[in-house]
Amino acid sequence: MAKGKKTINTSAVSKMQVASFFAGIGGFDLGLERAGMQVAFQCEIDSFCQMVLKKHWPHVPICSDITTLKPSDIPPADLWCAGWPCQDLSHANTERKGLAGHRSGLFFDFANLAREAKPKWILLENVSGLLSAEKGEALETVVDTLEEIGYLGGWFTVNALDAGLPQNRERIFFIGSYRSSRAYHFFDHSRERFGDYATRRAGRSSIGSELSASTGGESPLLVQRRGGFGYTKAKDTCPTIRAQTGGHQGGHSDRPILCGQKLDLGRVREADGISRRLDGRRGRLIGNAVVPIIVEWIGHQVCEIEARYR
Repeated sequence: MAKGKKTINTSAVSKMQVASFFAGIGGFDLGLERAGMQVAFQCEIDSFCQMVLKKHWPHVPICSDITTLKPSDIPPADLWCAGWPCQDLSHANTERKGLAGHRSGLFFDFANLAREAKPKWILLENVSGLLSAEKGEALETVVDTLEEIGYLGGWFTVNALDAGLPQNRERIFFIGSYRSSRAYHFFDHSRERFGDYATRRAGRSSIGSELSASTGGESPLLVQRRGGFGYTKAKDTCPTIRAQTGGHQGGHSDRPILCGQKLDLGRVREADGISRRLDGRRGRLIGNAVVPIIVEWIGHQVCEIEARYR
């Protein structure tokens, strides 16, 4: 710790209540819970995701459809989080419609609920394709909408590589506080919070080296290419896991696995951390999930800021 730096006690805000929208398999929920918060509500339409959520948060109420949700249906919560659908914003979609699409346009349903309920904090996530969707107007629309309903703050991008994970997965996050400058403190001392780029870049090289060492010999990396899962001999970071987009394996890979089949993990070492129950459905859900370790870091910063106001 730097000399003279004040230690902030965050125990007073260790039980901030969270409402999670488009919860998926609980990436936001797990990360914020690890940061000391408590999940009070979840909204998720996918039935398989609901099974996962009910297993890990059996006492948390779940709503299945945000379009039918009313503010009065949502328990009081200090922070609302949402990784809203990305299909109409993603670079993987050659015909993306931006926020005009019926899936990514669900952002406005979330915003309308927040307008009425006025949670103290909001935390949103989406793909980096949002930066270029609608020639940049989609990003401006999100920012303008959040400001219009009363939230001050900012946005930033972060890659899973920056968190020390061997996967190239860049996402954009929005953080805002209701009619308060609190969220601005998240960007105080940005170099200290986000790390110097040169340092992170050097760290990426070491990640690749460690990964190469752990996957040497005849144990290729698992990747997901257009059409399904497959293996590659690459000795570097794993590319982003993408949703399946076809009925057959495409691209260049070693020992491809067709969509819908369980993965042959006999050639992937246990050290990779890949469950032997992984299949196309589970891979899709993992690909849609928010990285918990990144959310945990954000959650700790929010708790620290809240402690300053106690």
